[in-house]
Amino acid sequence: MALRLAIDNTKNKNSIPTCRNNCELFDPLSEQCGIHNNINPDNPTLIFRCGDVIYKEQKDVFVNYSLPANTDLRNTSLHEDEFESECCDESTFFEIMGVKFDESKSTYPSIPDYLSNRNDAIWYIDPKEEWGCWIINKSKQRFMVVNEGALTQGWAKNVYKSPYPVHNHNASLPLASKMAWYVDEDGYGQYVILVNGNFSMISSPRPKHWME
Repeated sequence: MALRLAIDNTKNKNSIPTCRNNCELFDPLSEQCGIHNNINPDNPTLIFRCGDVIYKEQKDVFVNYSLPANTDLRNTSLHEDEFESECCDESTFFEIMGVKFDESKSTYPSIPDYLSNRNDAIWYIDPKEEWGCWIINKSKQRFMVVNEGALTQGWAKNVYKSPYPVHNHNASLPLASKMAWYVDEDGYGQYVILVNGNFSMISSPRPKHWME
């Protein structure tokens, strides 16, 4: 699985954090992350998406930065439709859970294979009962009318205003029960990955200067 994101990093190379330069979890000997397998440690978008990052210095925290000016998240080639993520291969979760996933015992999507370990998450199954995910709704407006033909678009292709997802995450079976639809306080939703109740990876962090 590979997260393909077309970005020109030749400018401002040292102005924003990367896994290699700013995260305590990066191992300089193996040149890999201590948690996620087969990542590109020099891709700045990964550290923005990652929920496991431990910054070496407080000044490195990404809220003090913005993505490069030439980074258009609306047009990036993130293949979320097939949920191809170089940060989320199945072996990562085998290590975290301490047990290999047995697909023959899966109860997804009717019952999630993993608990959310959160008190604000509910399990959602799509109307055709083909896929499911957790829903974590932090919107100020908890109830809204959803017109699936005219969703309010956010800052990326699969970020939109909806209390529930209208597209399948298409995650592999071992990861499917860890997928969550996270709705922020402004009502914009997107997929995230839950590990032990925390956001291990978020699809498209909101750009610092993005305006509706």
